[in-house]
Amino acid sequence: MQMQTGGARRAMLLAPRLLAGLAALALAGCEAVYTPQPLGDEVVTLDPAEWQGTWLAPDMVITTTVLDGAAGRLQAAWIERGTGGATLEITEGSIRASGDWTFANILDETESEPPAEARGGTEPAAEGVAPVAGQGTSQGIGPRYFWLRVEKGENHLTLWSPNVEQFKILVGDGRLPGRVTDDGVELGELTPEQLRMINDPASNLLNWADPAVFVRIAE
Repeated sequence: MQMQTGGARRAMLLAPRLLAGLAALALAGCEAVYTPQPLGDEVVTLDPAEWQGTWLAPDMVITTTVLDGAAGRLQAAWIERGTGGATLEITEGSIRASGDWTFANILDETESEPPAEARGGTEPAAEGVAPVAGQGTSQGIGPRYFWLRVEKGENHLTLWSPNVEQFKILVGDGRLPGRVTDDGVELGELTPEQLRMINDPASNLLNWADPAVFVRIAE
Protein backbone atom coordinates (compact mmCIF):
# COMPACT_ATOMS: atom_id res chain seq x y z
CA MET A 1 0.00 0.00 0.00
CA GLN A 2 1.36 3.39 -0.96
CA MET A 3 1.47 6.15 1.68
CA GLN A 4 1.08 9.76 0.56
CA THR A 5 2.88 12.40 2.59
CA GLY A 6 1.98 15.86 1.23
CA GLY A 7 1.35 18.00 4.31
CA ALA A 8 -0.97 20.54 2.73
CA ARG A 9 -2.92 17.86 0.91
CA ARG A 10 -3.41 15.89 4.13
CA ALA A 11 -4.64 18.93 6.00
CA MET A 12 -7.00 19.96 3.24
CA LEU A 13 -8.27 16.41 2.79
CA LEU A 14 -9.02 15.59 6.39
CA ALA A 15 -10.77 18.49 8.00
CA PRO A 16 -12.87 19.96 5.19
CA ARG A 17 -13.81 16.52 3.88
CA LEU A 18 -15.28 15.61 7.19
CA LEU A 19 -17.55 18.61 6.91
CA ALA A 20 -18.11 19.35 3.24
CA GLY A 21 -18.28 15.87 1.76
CA LEU A 22 -15.89 13.68 -0.16
CA ALA A 23 -16.38 15.18 -3.59
CA ALA A 24 -15.76 18.83 -2.69
CA LEU A 25 -12.26 18.23 -1.34
CA ALA A 26 -11.22 16.36 -4.47
CA LEU A 27 -11.39 19.68 -6.30
CA ALA A 28 -8.29 21.85 -6.49
CA GLY A 29 -8.24 25.29 -4.96
CA CYS A 30 -10.32 24.60 -1.86
CA GLU A 31 -10.55 27.63 0.38
CA ALA A 32 -9.87 27.58 4.10
CA VAL A 33 -9.34 29.87 7.10
CA TYR A 34 -5.80 29.82 8.52
CA THR A 35 -4.20 31.19 11.69
CA PRO A 36 -0.50 31.99 12.30
CA GLN A 37 -0.53 29.97 15.54
CA PRO A 38 -2.69 27.07 16.75
CA LEU A 39 -6.02 28.24 18.14
CA GLY A 40 -6.39 27.73 21.87
CA ASP A 41 -4.17 28.96 24.68
CA GLU A 42 -4.03 25.64 26.57
CA VAL A 43 -2.93 22.20 25.43
CA VAL A 44 -5.60 19.55 25.93
CA THR A 45 -4.17 16.44 27.61
CA LEU A 46 -5.35 13.49 25.54
CA ASP A 47 -6.31 10.27 27.30
CA PRO A 48 -5.96 7.41 24.78
CA ALA A 49 -8.98 5.73 26.34
CA GLU A 50 -11.07 8.71 25.21
CA TRP A 51 -9.39 9.99 22.04
CA GLN A 52 -7.98 6.87 20.43
CA GLY A 53 -9.98 4.48 18.30
CA THR A 54 -11.86 3.90 15.05
CA TRP A 55 -14.55 6.45 14.27
CA LEU A 56 -17.43 6.17 11.82
CA ALA A 57 -19.19 8.97 9.91
CA PRO A 58 -21.63 8.60 7.00
CA ASP A 59 -18.92 9.12 4.38
CA MET A 60 -15.73 7.76 5.92
CA VAL A 61 -13.98 5.89 8.69
CA ILE A 62 -10.90 7.27 10.48
CA THR A 63 -8.54 5.74 13.01
CA THR A 64 -6.99 8.02 15.61
CA THR A 65 -3.80 7.46 17.60
CA VAL A 66 -2.59 9.58 20.51
CA LEU A 67 1.05 10.35 19.67
CA ASP A 68 1.79 12.46 22.75
CA GLY A 69 -1.05 12.88 25.21
CA ALA A 70 0.68 15.55 27.30
CA ALA A 71 1.34 17.66 24.19
CA GLY A 72 -2.14 17.15 22.73
CA ARG A 73 -0.78 15.47 19.57
CA LEU A 74 -3.30 13.31 17.71
CA GLN A 75 -2.81 11.35 14.49
CA ALA A 76 -5.65 10.43 12.13
CA ALA A 77 -5.50 7.89 9.31
CA TRP A 78 -7.97 6.77 6.67
CA ILE A 79 -8.09 4.98 3.32
CA GLU A 80 -8.56 6.74 -0.01
CA ARG A 81 -9.66 4.77 -3.06
CA GLY A 82 -8.82 6.20 -6.49
CA THR A 83 -8.28 5.05 -10.04
CA GLY A 84 -4.78 3.90 -9.11
CA GLY A 85 -5.98 1.83 -6.17
CA ALA A 86 -6.14 2.38 -2.43
CA THR A 87 -3.81 4.69 -0.52
CA LEU A 88 -3.31 5.34 3.16
CA GLU A 89 -3.68 8.98 4.19
CA ILE A 90 -2.23 10.19 7.50
CA THR A 91 -2.31 13.59 9.15
CA GLU A 92 -1.31 14.89 12.56
CA GLY A 93 -2.84 17.71 14.57
CA SER A 94 -2.79 19.32 17.99
CA ILE A 95 -5.80 19.67 20.28
CA ARG A 96 -5.96 22.92 22.24
CA ALA A 97 -8.60 24.78 24.21
CA SER A 98 -9.60 28.27 25.28
CA GLY A 99 -12.03 28.02 28.16
CA ASP A 100 -14.88 25.75 27.08
CA TRP A 101 -13.88 25.86 23.39
CA THR A 102 -11.75 23.09 21.93
CA PHE A 103 -9.93 23.25 18.59
CA ALA A 104 -8.09 20.80 16.36
CA ASN A 105 -5.14 22.46 14.59
CA ILE A 106 -3.28 21.06 11.59
CA LEU A 107 -0.06 22.63 10.36
CA ASP A 108 -0.13 23.39 6.64
CA GLU A 109 3.31 21.89 6.11
CA THR A 110 3.76 22.65 2.42
CA GLU A 111 2.72 26.29 2.65
CA SER A 112 4.43 27.03 5.97
CA GLU A 113 7.98 28.16 6.60
CA PRO A 114 10.48 25.26 6.68
CA PRO A 115 12.72 24.66 9.71
CA ALA A 116 15.73 26.95 10.11
CA GLU A 117 18.20 24.22 9.19
CA ALA A 118 16.42 23.77 5.85
CA ARG A 119 16.92 27.49 5.16
CA GLY A 120 20.66 27.46 5.85
CA GLY A 121 20.30 28.41 9.52
CA THR A 122 18.54 31.75 8.98
CA GLU A 123 16.17 33.06 11.61
CA PRO A 124 12.49 32.15 11.19
CA ALA A 125 9.91 34.72 10.23
CA ALA A 126 8.39 36.65 13.13
CA GLU A 127 5.53 34.79 14.78
CA GLY A 128 2.12 35.96 13.66
CA VAL A 129 3.28 37.81 10.54
CA ALA A 130 0.65 37.28 7.86
CA PRO A 131 1.70 36.69 4.25
CA VAL A 132 1.25 39.53 1.79
CA ALA A 133 -1.81 39.18 -0.41
CA GLY A 134 -0.99 38.14 -3.93
CA GLN A 135 2.42 36.73 -3.03
CA GLY A 136 1.03 33.36 -1.90
CA THR A 137 2.34 31.41 1.03
CA SER A 138 4.52 28.97 -0.85
CA GLN A 139 7.31 31.54 -0.48
CA GLY A 140 7.85 30.18 3.07
CA ILE A 141 7.06 33.26 5.14
CA GLY A 142 5.71 31.96 8.42
CA PRO A 143 3.64 28.99 9.59
CA ARG A 144 -0.09 28.75 9.22
CA TYR A 145 -2.63 26.32 10.63
CA PHE A 146 -5.92 24.97 9.44
CA TRP A 147 -8.33 24.51 12.33
CA LEU A 148 -11.68 23.09 13.38
CA ARG A 149 -13.93 23.57 16.38
CA VAL A 150 -14.23 20.24 18.23
CA GLU A 151 -16.68 18.91 20.78
CA LYS A 152 -15.76 15.62 22.43
CA GLY A 153 -18.46 13.37 23.84
CA GLU A 154 -18.14 10.00 25.54
CA ASN A 155 -17.92 8.08 22.27
CA HIS A 156 -18.43 10.72 19.63
CA LEU A 157 -16.65 13.69 18.07
CA THR A 158 -18.46 16.67 16.55
CA LEU A 159 -16.47 18.97 14.26
CA TRP A 160 -17.37 22.35 12.78
CA SER A 161 -15.43 24.00 9.97
CA PRO A 162 -15.02 27.77 9.46
CA ASN A 163 -17.51 29.58 7.24
CA VAL A 164 -14.97 30.99 4.77
CA GLU A 165 -17.32 33.48 3.12
CA GLN A 166 -18.38 34.99 6.44
CA PHE A 167 -14.75 35.30 7.50
CA LYS A 168 -14.04 37.17 4.27
CA ILE A 169 -16.78 39.68 5.12
CA LEU A 170 -15.57 40.33 8.67
CA VAL A 171 -11.92 40.56 7.63
CA GLY A 172 -12.89 42.87 4.79
CA ASP A 173 -14.73 45.31 7.05
CA GLY A 174 -12.04 45.23 9.76
CA ARG A 175 -13.91 43.40 12.49
CA LEU A 176 -11.34 40.59 12.33
CA PRO A 177 -7.61 40.97 11.62
CA GLY A 178 -6.11 39.31 8.59
CA ARG A 179 -6.37 39.28 4.82
CA VAL A 180 -8.26 37.54 2.06
CA THR A 181 -5.97 35.45 -0.16
CA ASP A 182 -6.36 33.34 -3.25
CA ASP A 183 -6.87 30.22 -1.10
CA GLY A 184 -9.17 31.65 1.57
CA VAL A 185 -8.46 33.81 4.62
CA GLU A 186 -5.33 34.20 6.73
CA LEU A 187 -6.17 35.64 10.14
CA GLY A 188 -3.89 37.81 12.24
CA GLU A 189 -3.59 37.73 16.02
CA LEU A 190 -7.00 37.38 17.67
CA THR A 191 -8.10 39.12 20.84
CA PRO A 192 -10.19 37.19 23.41
CA GLU A 193 -13.24 39.15 22.24
CA GLN A 194 -12.62 38.18 18.62
CA LEU A 195 -12.25 34.53 19.63
CA ARG A 196 -15.58 34.78 21.43
CA MET A 197 -17.07 36.20 18.23
CA ILE A 198 -15.85 33.19 16.26
CA ASN A 199 -17.51 30.82 18.74
CA ASP A 200 -20.78 32.79 18.90
CA PRO A 201 -23.41 31.16 16.64
CA ALA A 202 -24.88 34.61 16.02
CA SER A 203 -21.72 35.59 14.11
CA ASN A 204 -22.18 32.72 11.63
CA LEU A 205 -18.41 32.20 11.46
CA LEU A 206 -18.63 28.43 11.81
CA ASN A 207 -20.76 26.04 9.78
CA TRP A 208 -22.98 25.28 12.74
CA ALA A 209 -25.74 23.72 10.62
CA ASP A 210 -23.36 21.28 8.91
CA PRO A 211 -21.22 19.50 11.53
CA ALA A 212 -19.39 16.24 11.03
CA VAL A 213 -20.30 13.70 13.70
CA PHE A 214 -18.05 10.69 14.26
CA VAL A 215 -19.10 7.78 16.44
CA ARG A 216 -16.42 5.55 17.93
CA ILE A 217 -16.98 1.93 16.92
CA ALA A 218 -13.74 0.45 18.31
CA GLU A 219 -11.01 1.50 20.70
